[in-house]
Amino acid sequence: MKKIKPLITVVIPTYNQSLLLRRAIQSVISQTFQKWELIIINNFSTDNTISIINNFKDERIKVFNFANHGVIAKSRNIGIKKAKSKYISFLDSDDFWYPK
Repeated sequence: MKKIKPLITVVIPTYNQSLLLRRAIQSVISQTFQKWELIIINNFSTDNTISIINNFKDERIKVFNFANHGVIAKSRNIGIKKAKSKYISFLDSDDFWYPK
């Protein structure tokens, strides 16, 4: 399967939101537009956040652990630096998108 360069990078910062994170990730996967990558910046969660992420078997999903020391903008900035796309979008781990 040929890798397609993403047009949009979705950045999700998270900390101990495993109960809601699954819905946020699934909402990205369910988009009708598919040229995306998802970068999850995990603030060293102590719940089962990593397990939730690992249940999704999609190579477009990447997770990075980063201690933001309470400054969520730092997590978003790391996501931007890791992005490989032209456009950036932010999605909080307790939010979700409709498919279109």
